[in-house]
Amino acid sequence: MEYIENIAKRAIKIAIISCVITTIFAFISLWIMLNQITATANLVKEHRELQKKVELLEQNQKVE
Repeated sequence: MEYIENIAKRAIKIAIISCVITTIFAFISLWIMLNQITATANLVKEHRELQKKVELLEQNQKVE
């Protein structure tokens, strides 16, 4: 009976460790995804600013 209890305890430890590792990987994936979203938003913002500058340059060129 004691042998079976030891096996069950080991199985529970393995299951808990697996859950912890899975949770860590999930948090890492979320962190990477949030970084990608932030980077994309910054690129879009920078693209819009550059687009406005180009439009201003084109307008100034037309005036001259």
